[in-house]
Amino acid sequence: MSNLNVFLSYCHEDEQFKLKLMKYLKPVLKGFGASLWHDGNILTGQSLDDSIKEALEESTIFICLISSDYLASDYCIDKELEYALKKKKIGKANIFPVILRKCNWNHTIFSDLKCQQKDAKPVIKWEDEDDDYTEISDELAKVLKSLT
Repeated sequence: MSNLNVFLSYCHEDEQFKLKLMKYLKPVLKGFGASLWHDGNILTGQSLDDSIKEALEESTIFICLISSDYLASDYCIDKELEYALKKKKIGKANIFPVILRKCNWNHTIFSDLKCQQKDAKPVIKWEDEDDDYTEISDELAKVLKSLT
């Protein structure tokens, strides 16, 4: 299997969604031998910018958890997403957007990308979280499979 590295970009206001999604992604990632990186992997004393840049360099897939807070975050948009988009243009990354909360994502670069969940329905509007988080992880499995 190839070396698959997944970068998880999110705004700290959306920590609860990140933690829940990670539970559903774990078996999929493990099945593909893929690793998941998020800023919680940065150790005390390590440079934030250097650690994030290194993880972005190694990433194959860029999952972004989209909310109004995410779109308002200069760091998430101007540093993390901008770098991932540059990698996408040269075929080195896949952007995997997940709409968490209703926001103006359709006025951004995401309007041109397939977003999760179905029909870009925000997480907080889901009737059955287990079904929807499972569908997101299944979709990620399809993307990982396409890369192997």
